[in-house]
Amino acid sequence: MQFYRRLQLSALAIGLAFTAVPARPWNADGHGTVGKLAEALIVGTHAETEVHKILGMGLEQAAVWADCVKGVTQDERTGAFTYKSAGHYPACQPFETAQGKREMVAFAKRNWRDCHPNPEEEVCHRQYHNAGVSLQRKQYVQGLIGTSDHDIVAAIKAAILVLQGSASPAPIQFAGKRDALLVLAHYVGDIHQPLHVTAVYLDAQGHIVDPDQDTFDPQTKTMSGHSIRDGSEDFHREWDTVPAALMVDRLGVSGINEARAIPVSAGDAISWPAQWATDTLLSSGPAFSGASYTAENSHKHWNVTLPADYATKREALQRAQLLKAGARLAQLLQVIWP
Repeated sequence: MQFYRRLQLSALAIGLAFTAVPARPWNADGHGTVGKLAEALIVGTHAETEVHKILGMGLEQAAVWADCVKGVTQDERTGAFTYKSAGHYPACQPFETAQGKREMVAFAKRNWRDCHPNPEEEVCHRQYHNAGVSLQRKQYVQGLIGTSDHDIVAAIKAAILVLQGSASPAPIQFAGKRDALLVLAHYVGDIHQPLHVTAVYLDAQGHIVDPDQDTFDPQTKTMSGHSIRDGSEDFHREWDTVPAALMVDRLGVSGINEARAIPVSAGDAISWPAQWATDTLLSSGPAFSGASYTAENSHKHWNVTLPADYATKREALQRAQLLKAGARLAQLLQVIWP
């Protein structure tokens, strides 16, 4: 998401957030919190048995895998794919065996360009972590600016289908249940991170625009907040960074009962990702409330000024979203494996 202090979602969920530069560091506290909560909520169930049978590890550890895959690069000259991040990120070390690296390379290669990314866009599997629905919208609907057939909603739906025994829908290519479960453990975190779903679109003067109502100008995209700076800090990264109180050994333990009380989403599970995206849109107000933006600078960045109490509100929203993500991941797994 990729949410927070040592975590960079691609969550909020949480999630770890990556840019196009594979050498950027990431850690796994927010995603680990989501996985830890979900693990606790499925103890003793059929879902717990299936998770360990497929993965051979728990959800806390597995939840980082989809970001570790971002360490795979393609040589522009030879076309060869290689995992380049070995030894750099402790959370990824369990996947850095010879077999684990082959598995990450195979996933990245299958999900590299079948979505036909534009020249300025990231390769396909990196796009699976996000949507970019305008903050003016109150519901996630496929077809809005910022949605696609390979966004975070589509990716979670594809994982659900594969885990239920169906084929992965194009352009997303999950080879089997292991692929699908590894990414599901991560993407459910990401879809609850406000800046992985909700986006502010800005004109060159820093005014908020509505990409769905006006003539859409791609230059107004803020790249999930990565093109916005809070001083020298990446705005998206600030949302990906969890404070100590929300880390695995804190909220991942103390928040279990709160997560258990979160109601199950309505309807068929295949409709849940869109419901969760809508909920994130509706919950994202504090992420943008009171913010003002400067004109775009020569580096294609906007600077943001935030209210004095912004950090407090951010932590409160991060906490609520992490709890939802852990609960909903557990609920979804128990629907897949009742």
